[in-house]
Amino acid sequence: MTPPDLTTIVLLLAALVWLSIKQTSWSAVDPARLFRGPTVLAVVGVAMMVSGGQTAAFDTTDVALLVLELAMGAMVGALIGLVAHLRPISDEGLAAWRARAAKHPGTTPGARRATPPLFETRNGWFGLVLWLALIAARIGFTVWESSVGGHLAQAGGVLLVLFAVNRAVRSGVILWRASRGPMRSLA
Repeated sequence: MTPPDLTTIVLLLAALVWLSIKQTSWSAVDPARLFRGPTVLAVVGVAMMVSGGQTAAFDTTDVALLVLELAMGAMVGALIGLVAHLRPISDEGLAAWRARAAKHPGTTPGARRATPPLFETRNGWFGLVLWLALIAARIGFTVWESSVGGHLAQAGGVLLVLFAVNRAVRSGVILWRASRGPMRSLA
């Protein structure tokens, strides 16, 4: 195993663990904060694909499979956003948001906002199950893609881009739900 392969594995596992933990933790519904993680994942994923020369081997089949995979990630992200729990922000959540803003003035997303967030969200256990189902589907997709001659399955950056799309769509659905006021999740 080469050092770049080991680095890719460590990055992917770190992203997987971090995102899995975030599934069951309450967090403020702050637009800048909700989209920061997906943006970082997308940039790192694309950089991994481009710098590793992984995109040079892509052909029409790879692009079609990439679109299919990202669509699957977006659909699961929308479903996770719909089943996520949304509630008015708790005193603890508000204190954590204010502490983060005070600790990093001017750099913390939302610190420039005049008013703190009104809601907080978490995906809960059902969201975590959907998330793990996406991971399992990605593994199955990789096996299928390799069998039809795709090169995309070996591109570690694609997994980070998949995570980014999933998280971005989830965040968009949560923001849409928050704009409509607190309501029950579908879970």
